[in-house]
Amino acid sequence: MEYTICQSCGMPLHQLNEFGTDKKGIRVKDYCQYCFKDGQFTSDSTMDEMVELCAKYMTDISQNEAVTHLRQKLPTLKRWAQKENTQKEYHKSINKVLDYINEHLNEKPDLATLSQIANVSPFHFHRIFKAIIGENLGEYVQRLRLEYVAGKLKTTDLSLNILAEKTGYNSEQALSKAFKKHFGTPPSMYKLASTETRDYSQNQLSPQICEIAPKNIIYIRVIAPYGTKEVYDKAWSELNHFAADNDLLQKPNEWLGISLDDPNTTQTNKCRFYACLTIDKPIGPIGKIGCKNIKGGLYAIFTHMGSYSGLNEYYKNIWFGWLPSSDYRLRQATFFEKYVSDPDKVKAEDTVTEIYIPVSLK
Repeated sequence: MEYTICQSCGMPLHQLNEFGTDKKGIRVKDYCQYCFKDGQFTSDSTMDEMVELCAKYMTDISQNEAVTHLRQKLPTLKRWAQKENTQKEYHKSINKVLDYINEHLNEKPDLATLSQIANVSPFHFHRIFKAIIGENLGEYVQRLRLEYVAGKLKTTDLSLNILAEKTGYNSEQALSKAFKKHFGTPPSMYKLASTETRDYSQNQLSPQICEIAPKNIIYIRVIAPYGTKEVYDKAWSELNHFAADNDLLQKPNEWLGISLDDPNTTQTNKCRFYACLTIDKPIGPIGKIGCKNIKGGLYAIFTHMGSYSGLNEYYKNIWFGWLPSSDYRLRQATFFEKYVSDPDKVKAEDTVTEIYIPVSLK
């Protein structure tokens, strides 16, 4: 038998009794007895958990050095390379499906179509979708439709009949019933209760109105309460490392954020955010890294000075102060933020954020 290292934990294997066994009890060459026994892994641990466990036994170097070494080593081993490649394909597939759903909220999700977009069998699609998103497909689409309606009730005078057409409901009555079940109140009462009563007339905004060119972006999706530091820091770090490893970091790069939900409507732990970086030319999606195009066109560009925690109130000023009294209306395109200053290098009160709102003349 060829002696090697365990393709799960990286432990050197020098003697026959150190090797794991298959279902018949025969020694296998790829894994140690601690990781693989009777034809299966002894624990369903993640790679991060394996790193932490193995680092404890590497007493000849510091814990930090051990963790760094293992984080470099384990991804090259058979167990984790296979799992990582599979996970990358799943994330890439679900990103494509999410983009499709966002653009087709007025259509009923067809399992055959979505599984074809994902390039995954219908049998496995539901399981993969729920594992990554945390909701099953039907719940997810229903929630997005109803939250879209709630947003329009707050900021427009669109009738319920028109909103039913835009979100794929057969009638105004069907939408009203689903809306009441989800939010606990009928659409008419929701609109009345959510009408912004604060006077924003004293906080007049003066945005720049500009035509901007289309932007190619790469992104990492985050589903968590907006601004959750640990989760957001990880996403930005992964995006930065991917860009650096693929020679995509250049001076014209812009760091953007796309917030897809209103935290006043969506449950905070389900708020979707895309951490984005502009790139010169479009590339294909790779694992968690998605790619899309932000269409060009007319935008109202607002400049916010101060902590990100003040953005929610600033957006209310835009919706309920500036927009109703302006000569513009919202158009169907991507809303996004551009982070002008590095929050790690400036004080919170000196942070500059540009807010891009797609508009057209009334």
